[in-house]
Amino acid sequence: PEGKLFVHIFCHRQATYLFEDRGPSDWMARHFFTGGMMPSRQLLTEFSEDLVQEFSTDWNGVHYQKTANAWLAMMDAKGDSLRELFRVTYGNQADVWWQRWRIFFMARAELFGYANGSEWFVTHQRFRRR
Repeated sequence: PEGKLFVHIFCHRQATYLFEDRGPSDWMARHFFTGGMMPSRQLLTEFSEDLVQEFSTDWNGVHYQKTANAWLAMMDAKGDSLRELFRVTYGNQADVWWQRWRIFFMARAELFGYANGSEWFVTHQRFRRR
């Protein structure tokens, strides 16, 4: 009863939207975010009949942009060992998945770096029972 809920979530400044697979160009929604959504920063506070937000702070998207770029650099640096893992995990689709992950990291970096990190970012929110 006295517990707290801490949320670390990627969000958009204003819009909530679904990751929908509506065709071939929606490969990222299909392969990485199936059934998912990008919440708006305030979404959880709009459904807080039972919870009160005690604390909220935003982490500029440039932080995640740097993280995604670092992951891409690490993927490139560790290519030989990772490619073996990809072969075990993805079988004959390993090369396709290698490119998907590379593009995923690039797309995340561009998205979260957009508008100097003020459009998409990470928010930390803490809630307590009402």
